[in-house]
Amino acid sequence: MASQFKTRRELEDEDHEIYLKKQAEMLERRRAKREAEGFKCTTEGCGQSFKEYLELQSHVQQHQEEYRKNMQCSQAKCGQKFNNRRAYNEHIDMHRAAAKVKIMSNIRSVLLVNKHGLLMEAFEREYKSVMGKQVPYKLLGYKDCYDLVSNVPDVVQVTQLNDGQTLLLAVPDKTTEHIAKMIGNQRANRDGFNYDTGKVLASVSRDVLRRIEKVANRSNRVVPDFMKKQVEQLIEMGVMEESGMDINEFREIYDQEFGYPLEFRCYGFYSQEDFVFHGLAEVVELVLDGFCWKIVPVGFTSPDRNPAIQHIQFEVRSSMRKLLEENPYGISVTTLVRTHESCFGQLNLRQVKCKDVVELCMLMPDICVVDKSAMGEFTILPAGYKVVKRNVKGKNVTPLWVLGEVKNNMWKVLQNLTSEVALSTFAKGYEGYYGYLNLAELQCRDMVELCSSIPDVCTLKLGQNGEYAIGKANQEGRDGATRTRITKFPPVPSSITMNIKRVLFKNPGGVNVSTFFEKYLETVGENIDVRKLGFPSLKSLLSSLDGKLLKFETSGQELRVNLVATIRSAQPVTLPREDLLQAGWVTVAQVVSPDLVYVQTDSMMEKVWRVEEEMEKFYTGLKAGQKMVPEDMLVGQMVAALSNDMFWYRGMVVSVKEKVGVAEIFFVDHGWNANVKISTLRCLDRKFCSLPEQVVPVKLSGVVSVGGGLWSRESVQGLQAIVEGGKRRGWVQIREGERVVDLFMNSTSKNGLGKMGLVSQTLVQRGLAVAEPGHRVGELDMGLMWKGLEGPGVTKFVKPRIALQKLVLASLIRIRVG
Repeated sequence: MASQFKTRRELEDEDHEIYLKKQAEMLERRRAKREAEGFKCTTEGCGQSFKEYLELQSHVQQHQEEYRKNMQCSQAKCGQKFNNRRAYNEHIDMHRAAAKVKIMSNIRSVLLVNKHGLLMEAFEREYKSVMGKQVPYKLLGYKDCYDLVSNVPDVVQVTQLNDGQTLLLAVPDKTTEHIAKMIGNQRANRDGFNYDTGKVLASVSRDVLRRIEKVANRSNRVVPDFMKKQVEQLIEMGVMEESGMDINEFREIYDQEFGYPLEFRCYGFYSQEDFVFHGLAEVVELVLDGFCWKIVPVGFTSPDRNPAIQHIQFEVRSSMRKLLEENPYGISVTTLVRTHESCFGQLNLRQVKCKDVVELCMLMPDICVVDKSAMGEFTILPAGYKVVKRNVKGKNVTPLWVLGEVKNNMWKVLQNLTSEVALSTFAKGYEGYYGYLNLAELQCRDMVELCSSIPDVCTLKLGQNGEYAIGKANQEGRDGATRTRITKFPPVPSSITMNIKRVLFKNPGGVNVSTFFEKYLETVGENIDVRKLGFPSLKSLLSSLDGKLLKFETSGQELRVNLVATIRSAQPVTLPREDLLQAGWVTVAQVVSPDLVYVQTDSMMEKVWRVEEEMEKFYTGLKAGQKMVPEDMLVGQMVAALSNDMFWYRGMVVSVKEKVGVAEIFFVDHGWNANVKISTLRCLDRKFCSLPEQVVPVKLSGVVSVGGGLWSRESVQGLQAIVEGGKRRGWVQIREGERVVDLFMNSTSKNGLGKMGLVSQTLVQRGLAVAEPGHRVGELDMGLMWKGLEGPGVTKFVKPRIALQKLVLASLIRIRVG
């Protein structure tokens, strides 16, 4: 049977319930002891017992009057007598000052162990549980506990929260300062005695938390030795690459390896860079690599860090070459940066150690040349372009890119023409593509003069009707021969090749080129950007794999691609989907939104346990099952996944992250997603495919999102809170439409009683959803719940729980239905 892991919140709730139970038992023992022995007088030599506490107080007051009358100290270990009233009063003041010092020390010790402080009411409870008595504010002359803590700023820092709550933080002195620093370096803890405080702090804003941490100010910016050893372990494990580890990946890897997040702010550091540079200086160093900080071991030297070497990455050179091939007549720096960002992503100049684009281009003379005009503006041209300087007296010569970009645009428009067109028609088409053509800026009177000045782009012919026609110019080299443009494309990455192979595996009949993007997204789970790979179109990308991985075929007017004949190592299997019956009890397995809630009946849970027991015997006991090959994995494919609890589950592939060696798996019998290493996945054997998926996706009836569109985070979190409050158990009744249900769950009120309410209606009442117009609110069928649940369309209880659930139903039948 697969073990069911509880969430952190459930474990904290259990710990708090255990704590409350222990407190109740302790109070019960005290009450029983007092009933048996009564309230005893603790005055030395008395020992008299009283049934009522008020009688004891009156008796103690009589003792105090006698002590004052006889001028005798009432302290048990003192008992000194005086003949002078003044000396007696001074002696009593001395005891009162000593008591105040002790009380202040007790208050500080109670608050000091709580890193983020305690709420006012939580402090009073914890003081009584630790010291065995209430805060003695009356002894010090204060009317209540708040009056006391407000007047001792050297002991307690009082902070008012936004919701009206009062938070108390300890102010350490010289003797407790080292303890406060050690506590400040601990991880944040919100369970145990400070459970209520943690609950309040979990809902406050980040600004309030920062203000609280600033008030506490206990961190000494010292990293513990165990954390430094953990970082040394990461270095020894080889998680750092030769050039170092990206600082953003460091936090994620730390969380994956050690099972808890890296809370550097707990140690007084302001950022992750501050933590690594100042806190881990003995273990690692920070190195600036372009825009990114990288972590390297102490004393690490890389040959790439030599400033004399200027190495331009292949991806940058390829993208620049491609841009200039599409703009052969020159381009401005601004246009180059904008076009590069839209086609290939942001141009990271720091990564190539250049201060600007001009410096980058001058480092690639085999790809481009740079021309500077008399006005100081730069034009980027392809390598080998012969720049002809024009010297026009009395006129400002514009930069080359002004005319060059117009020539580029005209050249691109002409490439799509199969014959000559009228010049007026061409001008309208140009302005439709690229906007208004400013002929005055180009120092031309009209289009005829412009086209006549660029014979390397276009040709003009005067027709019989007196209208000019424009056509493409022959691209000729210096020798007059026609020049053929041959573009060399970069190699296709292995990950992209494998993903294309998956697409063709999933579609054995072939894929049309026009629908390939859609099939790729459906199979792999992400889009493919051919321009970032250095290809002008999808067809050119697929053509580079023609004959190696795929082959082109013509189907009517459509061009199709098929996989070259090969043998698939694993044939995919599918699972049917279970349907809900008319009504029944369910467990809410996962909440995605009100439109997608995964539920599971009790009978489904039994089936899941049985099939997972068989999978445990098959995959672990017999060590059977075929390993998954990465190139055979498809989105939507069923697999057997080994989870962190070392149990086998049935899952469906959502996406494949081949670079990190993991796949996102949706566990079809439990309704949650997780990243699983590909090396641990197995092909789902057909013997485990007869059972349908054992979670059913349903939609709550009668509600739509506020404002329409997608559901907000607040609405989803509110629905999750309602489900958690109902212990994930609910009653469903099928409504009209496919998988549309009324979900009823129990909610506990302040007096301890509960009522079954419609979850959709609760969302509307809390302002998290809007009622669907014309929808009839569902009513709970109490008779169907109570009649033994024997209907043909009703989900029955599991036999061991029948008695308990009937008891619950018997109590609910007496409560008003919400």
